[in-house]
Amino acid sequence: MAAQMTVFWITKKGSPAFELYRNAFNAKKLDQEGPPEYNDIHIMMEIYGIEILLGPGGGKIGTGFDNVLNCEVRFDEEDEFRKSYNILVKDNAKSYSLEGPYPWADLMGLVVDRFGIGWALYYTR
Repeated sequence: MAAQMTVFWITKKGSPAFELYRNAFNAKKLDQEGPPEYNDIHIMMEIYGIEILLGPGGGKIGTGFDNVLNCEVRFDEEDEFRKSYNILVKDNAKSYSLEGPYPWADLMGLVVDRFGIGWALYYTR
């Protein structure tokens, strides 16, 4: 059997996080364990072919990581880029910027969403 990697993000807000990413990136819910009204829900989702497991918990893990996760998404359609950026920003983002052009991208959107997840969004023609 070949090795397989899954991104695991520990959060107390799995259901609202999934809904934000479903709207921003058309995330697909692959599986869910536990009733949505409880904090111990597990949601396996897929964003652009990458599986991400939203697991229960929160706070510091192990040697002090505090819900650290940063994601990079590259777009070749400006409409999709702007849709994703605008949804992440309007939903109480902690910080954001939209800049460009750069040698590596026509537009770059940097967002820290309301769940503390960093997003580097790039659009290149």
